[in-house]
Amino acid sequence: MDGRERHRTVDLDKTKNHKEKKMSININKWIIVVAALCGILLSISHLFSLNIFGMLEIENSYAYILMALFLSTIFLVKPLTETREKKWNDLIYWFDRVLFIVTIFICLFFAVKGFDFLMVGFSSQWPIHIVVMRTILWLLILEGTRRTGGLVFALVAAFFALYPLFAEYLPGLLKGAGFGFNYTIAYHTLSSDSALGMPMKVLGDILVSYLIFGSMLGITGASDFFLQLAMSLLGHTRGGVAKVAVIASGLFGSINGSAVANVMTIGTITIPLMKRLGYPSHFAGAVEACASNGGQLMPPVMGAVAFVMASFLGISYGQVAMAAAIPAVLYYFGLLVQVDGRAVTLKLGGLSKDEIPSFIKVLKDGWYYLLAVIMIVVFLYYGKESQGPIYTSVFLLFMACFKKKTRLTMQKIQDFLTNFTKTMVQLIAILAAVGMIMGSLGITGVAHAFPSEILKLAGGSLPLLLIFTALASFILGMGMSAAIPIYVFCAVIIAPSLTAMGLNTMAIHMFLLYCGLLSFITPPVCVAVYPAAALAEASMMKTGWTACRLGAVLFIIPFFFVVEPALVMQGPILKVIYTSGIAFFGVWLLASALEGYLVIVGSLKGHENDSKLVHYFTFIMRVGVFASGLLLIAPDIVTDIIGFFIAACVLPLLYKLNKRAGVLNNNFGEKVKGM
Repeated sequence: MDGRERHRTVDLDKTKNHKEKKMSININKWIIVVAALCGILLSISHLFSLNIFGMLEIENSYAYILMALFLSTIFLVKPLTETREKKWNDLIYWFDRVLFIVTIFICLFFAVKGFDFLMVGFSSQWPIHIVVMRTILWLLILEGTRRTGGLVFALVAAFFALYPLFAEYLPGLLKGAGFGFNYTIAYHTLSSDSALGMPMKVLGDILVSYLIFGSMLGITGASDFFLQLAMSLLGHTRGGVAKVAVIASGLFGSINGSAVANVMTIGTITIPLMKRLGYPSHFAGAVEACASNGGQLMPPVMGAVAFVMASFLGISYGQVAMAAAIPAVLYYFGLLVQVDGRAVTLKLGGLSKDEIPSFIKVLKDGWYYLLAVIMIVVFLYYGKESQGPIYTSVFLLFMACFKKKTRLTMQKIQDFLTNFTKTMVQLIAILAAVGMIMGSLGITGVAHAFPSEILKLAGGSLPLLLIFTALASFILGMGMSAAIPIYVFCAVIIAPSLTAMGLNTMAIHMFLLYCGLLSFITPPVCVAVYPAAALAEASMMKTGWTACRLGAVLFIIPFFFVVEPALVMQGPILKVIYTSGIAFFGVWLLASALEGYLVIVGSLKGHENDSKLVHYFTFIMRVGVFASGLLLIAPDIVTDIIGFFIAACVLPLLYKLNKRAGVLNNNFGEKVKGM
């Protein structure tokens, strides 16, 4: 074969491979669409008790069918890997397809047998084919967890899933009741208390309807509305685009609930605008990452974790949303203060009038999005947390038909179904794995003994216990893209230890949620920072450390509300008002000290013409402002007095220094002059 024929053969092989790959992608798209359609229809029938599928809608059969639809799809949308060798790629391709088919077959078979599993029990002697299938399903859950949650979390899940096998041989706090392999695997896959336990029930009974609602918001243009709304309100202020990013990401993220998805939706517009206005690339990316991450803390939806927390605590959703409100607003307030301070330092103004949309026009075009949020809150208030998002989705779909821009097309429908499936795929294996962890700790009895052992390990020291808890939550959150599995794991393992210290239960669970979300903006993993840094074309590490500074309230406030529940609205109303008011003043001082500018007072960094002695003196006072803010956030009358005293001493001196330099400008909406 000469060189020309050899090249022709290579080109033919490339063309063939390209066609095969394109065909594979098209098949995957159709599978995703079919999975979404079947999942939505099944869920609606289950949520509204329509009983379309008969016995297949009983609790465990419903969970098995969700696994058949979405656990199986993991092996298509998240392939094992790719190599340079075609023969290995072909093998991997068919291996993933085999896993896909096997998952569907086993889960559908178990769905049909679901009633028998409930009546006879998981521990009974089942035929050998069921024994084999339940073992394979257990392995499929772990592999699905590895592909969606990462290797570290999969190894943690595997360790705890097998924990009953060796629990009786372990020392100290890890010692528990022991069980054989067959019994353990049967418990994980056939009982209603492990892989099919509380996390999976919450997914099927509540979260699925919010995933439908979130996908509907995406295709009807809600993100664009919230962005335009924030632009009309704050676009004219100094550094207005960054404030727009904060507000828009908070509004959309509170409903969307995914930090990464929020960055990729809102950030694609706000990050380039921030850079164009004059913000450094890494700062623009960090602002968007922090703002998007905060959406998981902001009511009404909070990334759906509020519903898991309510189910876990046995209380209403409204109580959780009320508890989350003050810390979330404090977080966003601190972020806005720092964004405004950086605008002063960089001498940035707002957008031009031509770039700012009319508030009335924006509201006229998208008022129904705000009504949709109000509808969700009303449904939640009346206990319709499962059905409310479905009704609201139908309302949005109806309203979208009246405008050409938002009217549904085949592409939008496909995007809706694809987004729904991808989110379900991301959650289902991880939640099943979390369920197995909970199941193992429950069946061995360690879940009940663990709190007292952790207390002994901490030596009865509350600060030490809180630090251990924060570190555990932070490590577990590394690589996760959703708050729910982090929170559930910590709520099972750690929450009882803190409760035993006499702390408020609601404050404890909020503390666990906040600590889990720290890893989303903290290097080296920081999953919310990666896409933001990519969009900003900035260094990931530099963006990550900037995000840590901007999100400082996220690191500080949980340690204070866990010891003063008034910050999560647990206590007399007057105490709540006083504590939260002082905390807002403290956050203002702390965030201003971090950025180096305090409204009314002016710069906290000194000026070019100042002597070294003045610069040193200014730095000491800036540290004093930071300390004052920290003491005021700390909920204690003694720290409040000390904090106010330091502020009263330092702030007038800084004001005089800035007045002498002639650089005071405190108008939130104007460009700063003379700096």
